[in-house]
Amino acid sequence: MSDRQTIYRRREGKANGRGKALQLGRRVTAVVALSVMVVFFVMLGTSAALRLQWITKVQLVPVALSVSGSLILFWAVVTLLFGRVYCSMVCPAGIAQDISARVPRMGRKMRFRRGYRHGEAHNRFRYIWLGVIVVSAIAGMSMLLALFDPYGAFGRIMTYLLRPLVAAADGATVATGTLSGVSVAVITLAALVAVPMKRGRLLCNTVCPVGSALSLLSRHSVYGIDINTDACVNCGLCERVCKSECIDSKGHTVDMSRCVVCFDCAAVCDSGAITYTRRRHRLSIPMLMKLPGARAAATLDAPGGADHAETPRAIDRRRFLATGLILAATPAVISAEKKLRRVMPHEIEQEATADTRPVTPPGIASTRSFLSRCVGCGACISVCPARVLRPSEGEYGVTNPLHPLKNYDESYCRYNCVRCTEVCPTGALKPLTMGEKHIFRVGLANVDPEACIGCGLCAGRCPRATIRMTERDGRRVAAVDHGGCIGCGSCQYICPASPTKAIKVSGLKL
Repeated sequence: MSDRQTIYRRREGKANGRGKALQLGRRVTAVVALSVMVVFFVMLGTSAALRLQWITKVQLVPVALSVSGSLILFWAVVTLLFGRVYCSMVCPAGIAQDISARVPRMGRKMRFRRGYRHGEAHNRFRYIWLGVIVVSAIAGMSMLLALFDPYGAFGRIMTYLLRPLVAAADGATVATGTLSGVSVAVITLAALVAVPMKRGRLLCNTVCPVGSALSLLSRHSVYGIDINTDACVNCGLCERVCKSECIDSKGHTVDMSRCVVCFDCAAVCDSGAITYTRRRHRLSIPMLMKLPGARAAATLDAPGGADHAETPRAIDRRRFLATGLILAATPAVISAEKKLRRVMPHEIEQEATADTRPVTPPGIASTRSFLSRCVGCGACISVCPARVLRPSEGEYGVTNPLHPLKNYDESYCRYNCVRCTEVCPTGALKPLTMGEKHIFRVGLANVDPEACIGCGLCAGRCPRATIRMTERDGRRVAAVDHGGCIGCGSCQYICPASPTKAIKVSGLKL
């Protein structure tokens, strides 16, 4: 072997070593992030879990819904520099899919027997789908965002499935939510396990709004996966291990809009042809390079001539910049609109006792803001010590499922508790102090005099002493002072009247 060949072999080993080091670093980061997220949800309500709450504050959908400009800018810059590292290192649903994809490919033999194949990007579908989700969320119909947000989906699996199992193992019980909440969690878990086993990151590159949004930036990332065609031996291993199905080993191209920067391709390449770099390799033999007009020139020589010629389409930079500015300005416009609405006076509208409006958790700025920002992750439901919160089943409308509401027939909101407002990552619930919670109104209690039996239990239970017993038609009945009622539900919970309760709390329309 010549000295030149020896040097080249050493370079190959170093390149492959760098690929394996990057893969190991990515895996360690992903495992730590997933572990922190699991511990946060499983131990929700403990002081240890609250110290891990930062992991929910960096998830992209909560960041966007809370209109955190600094974090939005941070993730935009990170993606423009390094690609979709968020999807492979921070997103809990993405990391869970990587684990599911890895299970049937344990061992070198099974990894290549169940290898992936390059597939065309479903760009038209995923960007139309992204637009539908964004428009529906802005319009106040949050069902699609709540169902397909990766953080919310993972949160529901932890809240409604894993946490009750862990609690049962310790001999305790926790609220698991409604049948609809559990059903959605089971279906989501099945999808996150079954689809990656066959197609890897297909969900991330088709239906996930976060993946589609980041792909608009990652396709222009400074650093990316590059294939050195001079060193490539055309073994096809990189294509077979690419869970995003974005590597075309025959054309030596990588679709960075779908690449999640997992470094599996760089780790498996023994020839050192695949690197993660900001430079794009150019062939050492120029005559073998593909020219932009080569396809069009070849078509001109073919039968049909210029009528069938295809010319390459250049990127319209003005349109790209305009689209980017619109997307960047949307959160600021929404934030300004909501702040303006918050300072405007709200008129309290009471509903009839027989048809009560759902009661929201405390800390909302308005019903519309709450419904548009909540992704139904279940964190507030899990942390509630009174177990008064449950996921909705249409009470807020069919377009807003799985949002938390209070069920005062089963429990009541503790007067000195603000836990649900402390764990919300999207800003749907604003953090409240104890003093603010004592005067924060979420509903109004209404008495049905005909059903009241005059026991006085509601008056004794009310923490704000806004219920008193009065005489009406020779009967002792309860009366509520709406000026001091905050809708905690303690009166409705304690009421023994049957067949229906004599006092019920109706939510407010804000």
